[in-house]
Amino acid sequence: MNKVFSNQYVIRLELDKKDLAKIVEPIVKKADQFGKATLDMAYLLAEQDYRMDDNFRQPKNVFN
Repeated sequence: MNKVFSNQYVIRLELDKKDLAKIVEPIVKKADQFGKATLDMAYLLAEQDYRMDDNFRQPKNVFN
């Protein structure tokens, strides 16, 4: 995990794929202890992890 940018209001982090699971899984397992903003962030990170593995591409249209 690298801090790419930071100021008074914004912190931008760059995460490797291996870091995503380390962050998301513990948060989701203890979801009842976290607020909505934290859970939203965890679910967005989990979605990004899934998208990194998803290599599906729509095949060319058969009618063209």
